[in-house]
Amino acid sequence: MNSTISNYFRALSDLDREGYLACFAPDATVMDPYGGRPLHGTDGLNKFMDGMERTWVAFEMVPGEAFAAGDRVAVSWKAKATAKSGKTAEFAGINVFTLNEDGLITQLEGYWDFKAMVAQIQ
Repeated sequence: MNSTISNYFRALSDLDREGYLACFAPDATVMDPYGGRPLHGTDGLNKFMDGMERTWVAFEMVPGEAFAAGDRVAVSWKAKATAKSGKTAEFAGINVFTLNEDGLITQLEGYWDFKAMVAQIQ
């Protein structure tokens, strides 16, 4: 698996904002989950991490199989997390990453069920 993508999963699992930001090109677009409002650039990435830090006290995201085609990589994953409320959630999905020539993420599309995850922690 591409080192940037491995670093992405590690940064989320560590709730490491700096590590997360380092995985992306400055003009990246994130749709996580896909279908929601796209987040753009460093401001959008910081907004995403704000939500992660507001929601979770512990978060573990484990990548599964990766499938590369051209500048894109699709990776299955499973997550286990503990919310600040003390409730836990387990959920899974697939992320599709688009990488630039420097190996940084320019676009991320996350395919997973946001509503089902939220129902577990309410």
